[in-house]
Amino acid sequence: MNKKILLLNPPAPHLFIRDYYCSFESKADYYWPPQDLLVLSGLLSEDFDIYVIDGIFEKYSLEKVAEFVKDKKIGILIFTTGTATLKYDKEFIEGIKKKTGVYTIATAGILKYTPELFFKKLDFLDAIFTDFTEKEIIEFLKNNNKGEKEWRTIYYKRDNQIIDPSKKYDRVFSYPPPLLELFPYKKYKIPIAKKHPFAVVITSLGCPYKCRFCTIANYGVKYREIDNVIEEFEKLKSMNIKEILFQDPTFTVNSKYLTSLLNKMIEKKYGFSFSCNSDINSMNEEKIKLLKQAGCHTVNIGLESGDDNILKLYNKQLNTKKAIEIVNLFKKYKIRTLGYFIIGLPGESRETINKTIDFALSLDVDYASFAIATPDVGSDLRKEAVEKGWIEEDIDFFDSTENPVLNIPDLPKEDIINLRNLAERKFYFRPKYILKKLKNPSEFLENFKNGIALFKRIFFDKNE
Repeated sequence: MNKKILLLNPPAPHLFIRDYYCSFESKADYYWPPQDLLVLSGLLSEDFDIYVIDGIFEKYSLEKVAEFVKDKKIGILIFTTGTATLKYDKEFIEGIKKKTGVYTIATAGILKYTPELFFKKLDFLDAIFTDFTEKEIIEFLKNNNKGEKEWRTIYYKRDNQIIDPSKKYDRVFSYPPPLLELFPYKKYKIPIAKKHPFAVVITSLGCPYKCRFCTIANYGVKYREIDNVIEEFEKLKSMNIKEILFQDPTFTVNSKYLTSLLNKMIEKKYGFSFSCNSDINSMNEEKIKLLKQAGCHTVNIGLESGDDNILKLYNKQLNTKKAIEIVNLFKKYKIRTLGYFIIGLPGESRETINKTIDFALSLDVDYASFAIATPDVGSDLRKEAVEKGWIEEDIDFFDSTENPVLNIPDLPKEDIINLRNLAERKFYFRPKYILKKLKNPSEFLENFKNGIALFKRIFFDKNE
């Protein structure tokens, strides 16, 4: 058994962020590492020699990675991918495979839904991990990446045949603390961070909600043992990490779990400041107050639309009245809000999109992200889009920060782009908003750098 494993975030032409569930180009001065590679670095650390290359951030060439694989005698290469980078990743990893012959494994949320199709498209693959938290990965790799048993979350090739997993897995998980020290973590940046350096932490996988536009909706949900999270906190504290980015899709949704975790953070006096993904439906004043006490300074909330009919159409479990109530509660406790909005969902019109823009302005969230609707692999929206001919079935290369790929009736792609750019102009270039940011000198430089990047895109975008 070759015990040397390379965890690779493959290089790409631009600064792409590969989250487990989605991928997109960073349009400003922010970047964080993939959750799956972080977790795998810890999960595999007790049985294998782990090497890490963040090829995007460190700008590695194909030749340099291939040379690294040969020099270190790497036996297994595990890489992450996503819809925004799949085309580039295929070319790059295929090149590494040809030059080195290394055993090649892919990990990404999109692979969970149509792994057989991805095996055909990426014919150089030897295996696919559909759940990076599963301990059976260790046994699979220790068994020389084969065996007669049925794996639960691993697709692999045996005698040129694709062996399917049973697709059953535990609802609780744990793993040794990630080897953050192998990543260039001191260079990572997020504009909403209060302190540096920061670390990405997950306490759950999946989401209990069933929003039709979201790939995570069909993933299921599982939770990490709280004592195991605390073990990671202890390591982060020893590394002088000051900030945490919780990358759970809905960190706040499980009230019992959240309360227990936050109370332990308060009791142990870690002093971390943190941001997280929150939901509207499960929030109340008691939970918001506890978040603040534990060190939360910013929540990212999926608000999606300012039109209640659109929210209902996509099974979003909130309405605009509830959103206003909860956002105001966050303001009361001085927790900043980043609102996620979607532009160009099928069923929308210019009128509903303008309602969303007006809603974002009236809420006056601290930050707003206006993404273009995309047919994410595994989502109900994608199934509908294929059935109705809005996209071709094999389309799997797109980015919600770029151009639309859906061909939907009565809403041309050019209109969607222009409305998205209009939303960003109206939100970020309001005198009121600019003056508000100028009043906070500690955040001014980060806001200025990100503002310049945003200005270039929305005023000089080639699609305008």
